[in-house]
Order: sequence, then structure tokens, then C-alpha cells
Amino acid sequence: MIEFKNVYKTYPNGFTALKNINLQIEQGEFVAIIGLSGAGKSTILRCINRMHDVTKGELTVDGVDVNTLRGKELRKYRRKVGMIFQSFNLVSRSTAIKNVLTADVPDMPFFKVLFGIFSKEQKMRALESLDKVGILDKAYTRCDQLSGGQQQRVALARTLNQNPKIILADEPVASLDPITAKQVMQDFVRINKEYKISILLNIHHVDLALKYCDRVIGIRAGEIVFDGPASTITQEQIDEVYNGTKVPTMGEGEGELHHIKKIEG
Repeated sequence: MIEFKNVYKTYPNGFTALKNINLQIEQGEFVAIIGLSGAGKSTILRCINRMHDVTKGELTVDGVDVNTLRGKELRKYRRKVGMIFQSFNLVSRSTAIKNVLTADVPDMPFFKVLFGIFSKEQKMRALESLDKVGILDKAYTRCDQLSGGQQQRVALARTLNQNPKIILADEPVASLDPITAKQVMQDFVRINKEYKISILLNIHHVDLALKYCDRVIGIRAGEIVFDGPASTITQEQIDEVYNGTKVPTMGEGEGELHHIKKIEG
């Protein structure tokens, strides 16, 4: 379980990105975090994986105060928390399997990392991870020869290869076309259901959040203004999250229609 208790995050320049966040996320939930750019969505994820420390309050994962972790304990904790970025963070000139294998690097001796020595077992696990996201046939293809959607799946396979309990995804479909974005979202749904991995993702496209995620958290100016099942959110609540500005969607009729049906239903 992930739990925020009265959490604040203030940056050195004085900007308060999170204000009195109280939140519980149970193991196996699939949660979308929506809101305007700068609302604090990414900060929530970065606090969970300790890229940022909270300024005030308590953030616990499985009962452990994340802010107290140091050294080996912190590295061990981060093995349980996979992070996927919008930019994929892949080594473009390396093959898909080599990128997936980098998930093992933190636990390997220096000389093996230096010479790229991976065991047969490690390679088999990497291939299994690629198979889980449907791109086993691209294992030995260089990442700069893959499409954007395939690269995002390599990034997801790399995260799965570390056997995480939690996956954090920061705008994972922002740079993808609508069809590919839906395919990647379907991958997240399948992985969430089959492997009971908690998934938290920041997403700009509200229609995708409502269609694929079980729960939606709306952030405005660092504060939670909505938290509930995706099926219950109303247009008025969406407007409150986005402060009356135009709600971003993927622009596909199916997603927008689904969104309207949920509100009217």
C-alpha cells in the first residue's frame, strides 16, 4: 500500500508543488493522475520513487517511511518501484534485449557491467519480459529502428524485468499517435490485471484515463480535488480539476464518446 499523510513538497525556489496530500493506493490498483501541467502530477510520482524528498508529512510504502531510506535500503526499495518516462530513456543504438537487461545492472559486479556479461538466466528473463509486452520478435532489433510504440513497450519490458510491485508512468503515451497510445494503455491494463502490479500514471488525455483506468485522481495547484472511480467522475468535477480550461483528449471519437457516456450514465 502507498500512503500519503499530510504531505507537502516545496522546492528550493519556494514553489510548493504538493499541499496537504492525503492518499491511499492499495496493491493492484490502476490509477490515473490528471490535471494541468505544473499541477503536481509528476511530483507525486517522483516522491514515491524518492527522486524527490517530501518537505513535510509522511509517505509510506508497505508501512516503510520512504523518506528514511538510505544507501542499500533505498536501492533495494527502488527495485520494487519501476519508472517509465515519456522519453523512454532507452539506449537507441542498443538492441531491445540489451536495454531490457539494464534492469539487472544495479545488482551486478562492476566487471560484468563493464564487459556486458549477462547470464543465460538473465537473458531468458529479458526475453520473457519482451514477450509479455508482445515484441519478442524485436529482441535483437536496435531501438532506433523501432516505432515510438515499440520503444515504449521496450521501456515497459525493462521495468517488468526488475519484477516491480509498483509501476510509475510519467506521461507514457504523450508522444504517441492515438492508435498506438491505446495499444500501450491496453498493455498497462493487461499487466495490471495479470500480474497484480499497482500502476500509477500521469496522463494528459482524460478520455484515455476514463476508458482504461479504474480510479482517477485529479490534481489542481498541488491539491487533490477529485479522487474516485473513473466511472463516477462528472463533467463538473473534470472542469474543477482543469479550472475551466479545455480538457485535453486524444482526439479520437471513441474515447470522447466513452467519456460522455460515463458522465451521462
